[in-house]
Amino acid sequence: NGLFSNNCGVYGVHIHCYSQLAAQNDYPLDTNRELLGLGAANFLGSMFQAYPTTGSFSRSAIKQSVGTKSILSGMFVAIFVGITLLWLTPVFEYMPYPTFAAIIIAAALALFDYPEPIHLWKVDKLDLLVWLSCFFVTVFVGVDYGIGVSAGLSLLIVLYESAYPHSAVLGRLHESSVYRNVKQYPDAEEYDGIVIARIDAPLYFANTEYTREKLSKYQEAAALRSKIPIKFVIIDLAPVSHVDSAGLNCIEELAQTYQAKGLTLVLCNPNKPLLDKFVLGGIVDLVGRDNFFVGVHDAVNSCLKKLSDEEGGTVVDKSDSIDEEEVEKEEK
Repeated sequence: NGLFSNNCGVYGVHIHCYSQLAAQNDYPLDTNRELLGLGAANFLGSMFQAYPTTGSFSRSAIKQSVGTKSILSGMFVAIFVGITLLWLTPVFEYMPYPTFAAIIIAAALALFDYPEPIHLWKVDKLDLLVWLSCFFVTVFVGVDYGIGVSAGLSLLIVLYESAYPHSAVLGRLHESSVYRNVKQYPDAEEYDGIVIARIDAPLYFANTEYTREKLSKYQEAAALRSKIPIKFVIIDLAPVSHVDSAGLNCIEELAQTYQAKGLTLVLCNPNKPLLDKFVLGGIVDLVGRDNFFVGVHDAVNSCLKKLSDEEGGTVVDKSDSIDEEEVEKEEK
């Protein structure tokens, strides 16, 4: 276990350091080839009892600071190191270690990307937390622990964001068939009797309960603003790339709950894997084939027509009227 964690730590440090060098020198870094090269070097070196092989961060920092461009520099460094070990060790015998450390620190400072935490503070506080945790744990505890802590925090953040995904109430932009988040576009038009929602993540066991709660809140908020009772709940599934059995159960329960309340669940733009699961899971039969649509705009038009028929023509189908005006403009 110790050997495995040590190797993971060495590889993590190797990739992190040389990704910085690759970014500064504008060349690509293939992590798979790096892993293959390190593995091959250590495999062959193990046959001759060689020291474990990895890239030297201190030497790379010094080479970067002096402007080294060719890989031949490694050969010249090896020659001078050999000459030093054979004949020049008496010269460096009494030189204090801090002198050598100062050379490495001065070169490593050039690789310290201090503008990065400032940038992270502006754009994403959680990423800044991961950065600071990795930095301080690495400095005060060790490299392996720093990488482990940062990887663990990153995994927790991913789990949190997937368990509490972003969702939104959609409205129609003026004189268009485009529907966007009403918080981002306050002038977007919402229709009486209809809730249009979008789920921006895969629907699986970790976020089904949260999704149900959000949809319930959207329905309650729409009921307060609507002049007529809510009749349709439209869900845009375009961002939903995956749904598991718990997600299918969630949609099934939503459809049954809405039916018991006299509401209709309408689903828009599911991708092919989702649609296949809906067919096999009986969701299509439960919701009704007439309540599946390619896009949100088609679903809204259908719901408005049904509302108009139910209210005896008192609900004005603004969506269709706008479409007719757009067609007339295009024909002219």
